[in-house]
Amino acid sequence: MHLKLFPQCFNLRSVFYLRGITTIGTHNGKFHTDEALACFFLKSIPEFRDAKIIRSRNMEILEKSDVVVDVGGIYNHEKRRYDHHQRTFNETMRSLNVLSEYNTKLSSAGLIYAHYGKKVISEILNISMDDHNLDLLFNKMYMNFVESIDAIDNGISCYDCPPKFVIPESIDSRVNDLLPYWNSTEVNDENFLNEQFLKAVELVGVSFTEKLKKIYYSWLPARNIVKDAIEKRFSVHSSGQIIHFQNGGMPWKTHIIELEKNYDINENDISFVVYEDKINKRYKIQGIPARNSNDSFTNRAALKKEWRGLDREKLIELSGISDIEFVHASGFIGGADSFDSVIEMGIRSLN
Repeated sequence: MHLKLFPQCFNLRSVFYLRGITTIGTHNGKFHTDEALACFFLKSIPEFRDAKIIRSRNMEILEKSDVVVDVGGIYNHEKRRYDHHQRTFNETMRSLNVLSEYNTKLSSAGLIYAHYGKKVISEILNISMDDHNLDLLFNKMYMNFVESIDAIDNGISCYDCPPKFVIPESIDSRVNDLLPYWNSTEVNDENFLNEQFLKAVELVGVSFTEKLKKIYYSWLPARNIVKDAIEKRFSVHSSGQIIHFQNGGMPWKTHIIELEKNYDINENDISFVVYEDKINKRYKIQGIPARNSNDSFTNRAALKKEWRGLDREKLIELSGISDIEFVHASGFIGGADSFDSVIEMGIRSLN
C-alpha cells in the first residue's frame, strides 16, 4: 500500500489546489490505533486507494476532505464523516443493524468497518462481494480484531476483575510505541508525528491482513471438516460425546462452539475430540472449551483426576489401559497408542 500524507502545516489555500485528488482527513498530534486502522481500511478500497491523508484539526481544512475520521464531532455516513467523540454518539454494530451480537461502542475504526468492511475484505482477498463466506469473514474479523480496537479507544476494559498478569504486547501497544518519548525533541514535531502515523497505518494494515489471511486460508477450510465430524459423532461412540478428526493441528475450537449453536446442540452433548498425532504416531484426546469461558483453558470435561500428571508406568497400572501414554496435569489432554484406547479414556472420564 502506497501511503502519502500532506503535513498539517499546509495552508487552507493549498486545499483548493487538491481538486481532483481524493483526501482523507483525520486529526493531527498524538495518534491512536483506531484512526490508523480506519485510514488503512479506506485506502484498501478502490475509491480511496490513491487518497492523500491530511492530519489537522482546522475545520476549514477538514471540511474540504472527501472523508473525515476520528475528528469533527459528526457521524454522518452520507456526508462521509466518522467521528465518535461527541456526547450523543453511542453507536454499536448492533445499533447500526450490522452485527446484532456486538454491543461495544464503536471507534472510528469500527465505524469505517461497519460501512466498508466487507469491501475491504473482498479487496484484500480478491474475492467477490457475493462470496458465500464474506458474511462469516466479516463477523470473524470484527470479533478477532476490530472490536478490541473499538473497546480500547472507548476505555472499555477486557476484564471484570484485575488481570493476573501483563500481556506484554498488543496491536494497540505497538502503535503507542511509535509515538515519540514525552521528553524528546520530536514530541511537538508535526513532521515526525506524521511520519510515525504512516508507520502506524502500515503496522495495523499488515496485522489485519495477516489475521484475515490466516482465517481465510487456514481457519475457514477446517469448518466443513468439523461440521462433518459433528454429524458423524454417534459412529465414534453411541453417546455422541466424542468427535473424531482424522488429523490434528487444524483449528477446531471456535468451529465446534459456533456450529453447535447453528444446529441447536447443547453444550453438554459433546465433551471431547480425538485425533491422530501423526508426528508422534499416537492418538490424543482433548477437552472442548466451555462456551462462555473467558479463555480456552476452561473445558467442559477433563480426563480422570486420578490419572493426571502420572508417569506412564503408574498410569498404565492405575488405568489398566496398556498403551496409555500420558494425561496432562490439568486433565485437558491425554494420549495413547491406539484409537480405541483414547475413546476408552474419554468414556471412563465421563462416567
